[in-house]
Amino acid sequence: MVINLFSKALETPQTLPEPVVKANKLFVENMEKMMVFQMNALKSYLDIGFNQMKAAAEINDVNSLQDFYKRQAEIAQTVQHKMMVDAKAMSDMATRFKGEMDGLTRATFEDVLPKAA
Repeated sequence: MVINLFSKALETPQTLPEPVVKANKLFVENMEKMMVFQMNALKSYLDIGFNQMKAAAEINDVNSLQDFYKRQAEIAQTVQHKMMVDAKAMSDMATRFKGEMDGLTRATFEDVLPKAA
C-alpha cells in the first residue's frame, strides 16, 4: 500500500514550492562550508598532535626533555587560541546561516501573506 502511494505520487509530477527549494539549497551550501571548515580544522589539530608526538620521540636526554617541556606552554597557548578562533568562525557561520534563513522566511511571508488575504 505504501509503495502504491509512493508510485502514485511519482506519477503526477509536482514541483516543490520555490521557498522550499531555496531553503534546501541554502542548507546544503552552509553544511558544505561548515564541513570543509571542520575538516580543515581537524587536520590542523592532528598536525599539531603529530608534531608533538614527533618532538617527544626525539627526546634522548635531560636537556631535550627540558626543551620539550618548555615548549608545551607555547603549544597549549597556540591550541587554545586556535580553538577560540575556530569556535568564533563556526559561530559566525551559524549566525550567517540563521540570517539567510530568516531573510528567506521573511521574503516568503511577504510574498504569501498578501495573496492569502
